[in-house]
Amino acid sequence: MGLYEEIDKETMELLLGSLTERMLAGKQEWGRLEYKPVSFVREKEDVKEDAFISHMFEMEMDFHGRHYILEIMEQINLPSCKGDISGMLEFDGDRWGKYDFALSFDERYDKCKAERLKEVFGDSPIVKLMDAIVSVFEGTEAESRGFSYAQYFNQMGIEPEWKCMSLVKLGEKLMDKKRMNDFHRIVLDTDYRRELLRDV
Repeated sequence: MGLYEEIDKETMELLLGSLTERMLAGKQEWGRLEYKPVSFVREKEDVKEDAFISHMFEMEMDFHGRHYILEIMEQINLPSCKGDISGMLEFDGDRWGKYDFALSFDERYDKCKAERLKEVFGDSPIVKLMDAIVSVFEGTEAESRGFSYAQYFNQMGIEPEWKCMSLVKLGEKLMDKKRMNDFHRIVLDTDYRRELLRDV
C-alpha cells in the first residue's frame, strides 16, 4: 500500500469511527433507513461455486456539513463459509465522491480461515460500525418492513447442491424467523454459528 492510500485509509477509518461513536451515543439523526433481509444470492448463475448468504443496510445522514449515504452488507461466502463486511460511503461536496471498504480488502483476510476472522478483525472500525448499525436498526419499522416485503429466502429457487448445505438451511431459518441480529452474529462468530447449526 502506498503512502497516499495509507493516509486515505486512515482518514476514512477515523470517519467510520466517528459515525460509530455518534450512533452509540444516540446523537446521529437518520434521514432514511432501509433493510434488505437475509437472502441466498448467486451473482453468476453459470458459476456453481459462487454464492453467498447476505443482508444489507442503507441509511442517510447529515454529518459535519455533508450529506452521506451509507450502504453496508454482511455476507457469508459459500462454500468457504468465510464472513465478510463490505460497504460504500458516498458524500456530497468531495471530488472523489465515495469510499468503498471491506474486511476482504485487507491483505490479512485471504490468509485467515473463517474461524479466525473475529479474532483478527474484532477491533476493525468496519466491524464496530456494523455492530452499531445493527443496534440502530433493531426493532425499527425499517427492520419489520424489510422482512415483510421479502417473502422468500431466494426468489429464483436454490439448486439442490446448495439447498442441502446446513448453512443455507440456517440462513433460510433466520429469514423465516426474522432474526436479523442472529445473522449479524454468525457472520464472524463461528462459535455461535455452530451453536445455531445444531438446531437445523
